[in-house]
Amino acid sequence: MLEVAQWKEELNTYRSIQRMFILEGNVTDKQILTEGIESGELVDLNEYLYIYLKTQGYHTIVFFNRIDGFYNIYDDSQQMIHDFYIQAKMKNTSSKIDIQTAMNGIREALGGRDHSVAIIIEMSGQLISSAEHLEEDEIEYLSTLLLAINEATSAPANNSDGWANNLVFMITNKVQELPTWFYRYSPYIKVLTLDFPKEKLRRQIISSYQNYFSDWNSFDKKARDKVINQLVAQTDGFTCIELDSVLYLCQGDTTKNVEEKIRAYRHGRKENPWQEIDDVKITSLYDDLSKDVIGQPKAVQAVVDAITRAATGMSGLQHSSSNRPRAVLLFAGPTGTGKTELAKSIARKIFGAESSLIRFDMSEYSQSHSDQRLLGAPPGYVGYDAGGELTNAVRAHPFSILLFDEIEKANPSILDKFLQILDDGRMTDSKGQTVYFTESVIIFTSNLGLTRTLPDGTKEMLATPKASIEELEQIIVSQLHKSWRPEFLNRIGNNIIIFDFIHEEEAKKILDKQIKQICDNLMEQRHINIQVPDSSELYQKLLATCFKNLEYGGRGVGNVVEHDFITPLSRELSKGTWKSGDSVILKDLAVDNWQSHLISE
Repeated sequence: MLEVAQWKEELNTYRSIQRMFILEGNVTDKQILTEGIESGELVDLNEYLYIYLKTQGYHTIVFFNRIDGFYNIYDDSQQMIHDFYIQAKMKNTSSKIDIQTAMNGIREALGGRDHSVAIIIEMSGQLISSAEHLEEDEIEYLSTLLLAINEATSAPANNSDGWANNLVFMITNKVQELPTWFYRYSPYIKVLTLDFPKEKLRRQIISSYQNYFSDWNSFDKKARDKVINQLVAQTDGFTCIELDSVLYLCQGDTTKNVEEKIRAYRHGRKENPWQEIDDVKITSLYDDLSKDVIGQPKAVQAVVDAITRAATGMSGLQHSSSNRPRAVLLFAGPTGTGKTELAKSIARKIFGAESSLIRFDMSEYSQSHSDQRLLGAPPGYVGYDAGGELTNAVRAHPFSILLFDEIEKANPSILDKFLQILDDGRMTDSKGQTVYFTESVIIFTSNLGLTRTLPDGTKEMLATPKASIEELEQIIVSQLHKSWRPEFLNRIGNNIIIFDFIHEEEAKKILDKQIKQICDNLMEQRHINIQVPDSSELYQKLLATCFKNLEYGGRGVGNVVEHDFITPLSRELSKGTWKSGDSVILKDLAVDNWQSHLISE
């Protein structure tokens, strides 16, 4: 038995009571017929309403929009149009009808008792320029339509019921496109919301297309049910039109390729970078990431495990929905410990370029309306045409690393928006377009948990570099649970990855890496061979200063290198002290008049 959508049940319930139905939501989608000899067929909303109303005995069914006027393209159309114009007391003309004349005709037709009439007004939101700022003529014809609803009568029907209420249907994307005074307070108007097809309906549609798969007949019932269940789960959020299209893409193909066809339809590209990640890349991932992020072996291993699950398609298999993002990670810990650098390194190693990392500084989203920047402003507001920064980015780059830096600084309302993304792997933007996050890795970073504010306003450190990684993890996770709602943290689960403090051993490695990188760049770009021996006074001074700034982590090391090495080095280069082909051994650092100078052998 075919599932009847909720809006259809409400229409059946209220048809004999109401005089107008405003249909909003998924109105551009196809509907599955649940009555008549064509039951089970997918048709557009207009055709569905026509068949439904005709089945209910309506004598005259016409459609109206501001371009075509009154029309009917289905059977008995000419007779219906003729009868409508008579009951509406209008002249049957092929010329364009102004909206006020049309509303006057609708008022006459709804008040007539010759025969039952139903009028479907398409693109109702386009009848007016703005629901908040109506012109005088727009107020007039909406008021006329409201009077028509108040005066509407019942009339003879073509079925055993005998009589039926004369009806108007207004079809709009969102009921908010109409002024609230028009529909909210009328006892004769019912708003019906058309949702996306539910699981049962998707299952029915998919089952009707099962013979599209070339290997279908070779499966037993258990294998067939598995394929159906897979398709039902992966098409969550699809419209009937999208479902029909993706099944068409699978025509003549084997069931093995169904998942890739769905992915290709969602993102508009056949290439899947996740499938290009071979065993060699996964095996070497720990060593590769460890070269970029020093002193965080436990964090790097946790990331490698998450990426391995994502690349092998095993991520989230314990959940009922298979449409979640590839991985969801929360990097927490002291500042300057490599959280952002690890995200950049993942982008380079997995997708081949740091440009695959899309970074959002969440301190810029602290205002109450900041969610509109991410997902797009609603219709009528500034920025609506531009869309959302997040949804635009993911639509353009579905295979990406999404980094939300310092998530604790975002407005709390934004965390609510993430709940659907983390659960369902999709988000509908302000324009009603669905954006899929199923191929993304989502990374949040946070510095929460290391301090607490005392009554006098001062900050107290809850952990010091002397704490073990286990102690640090316990302190930070405890503070996170005090600061954030469980709904958000539960969706991250055990993927809260704690970064350790940078200690002297790691600070030395970071210093060595940065000095080597600077010297290599000078050799490559200027052909000057710069050397800094570990035994030199310069190196020892740099190292000692780094040890004094361990609370700033790797970022503190970088600050020391910039101030005490790069800056004096750039002075010497600008003065032309060394030329291409020179080999220079730097041995010390001197300060004169608040300026540091390098001393070479």
